[in-house]
Amino acid sequence: MATIGITLNEVIRDFVGQFQYTYNKYIAESDKEIIDTDYSKFNLLEIENLKFKKIEELNNFIYREAPLEIFGHADQLYEYLNVKFNEFLLDIEDEENHEIVLIDVEHDKSIPATNFFLSKTGIRFRNIKFVQRKEQIWDNVDILITANPKLLENKPEGKKSIKIDFKYNEESPSDVHYNSLFEFIDDREILNTL
Repeated sequence: MATIGITLNEVIRDFVGQFQYTYNKYIAESDKEIIDTDYSKFNLLEIENLKFKKIEELNNFIYREAPLEIFGHADQLYEYLNVKFNEFLLDIEDEENHEIVLIDVEHDKSIPATNFFLSKTGIRFRNIKFVQRKEQIWDNVDILITANPKLLENKPEGKKSIKIDFKYNEESPSDVHYNSLFEFIDDREILNTL
């Protein structure tokens, strides 16, 4: 039985859109708003007009000052994604060939905020694992579904990656890629081929 890990940001949860909204609401001055920002770079510190210049300042905002707003109040990427994904989870459980785990890096107050996000969307993961460092994700899964370019680029030998395409991961390698989680769910054969 293979363990399939799924990360949240830009796979299920609209982290980028909610970060932009929250930053503009609480931090940005009217002439320094980050509107229609090009998120082709994964590192938020590289975003033009962002007030934060040090990682500590950015992390304090994300994980201590506004985690409920950023992680908890974020929308799912697509309408009805929760319904389709819950059906997929039931199908996987019935087949008993794979175990699905929500696995992601969460810190400080983003943990309860992420639990709030999951409860409000009604996504029914039975197995949830929050780790402290991204390297720990690969230790817990055989196959990873993610948009995170750092995870894709650091895939260990013998593991499989499924990339959900996003602006910042266009150049990242993967075994398979999809435009959205919907597209992955509709490909009923992929898990049998990996």
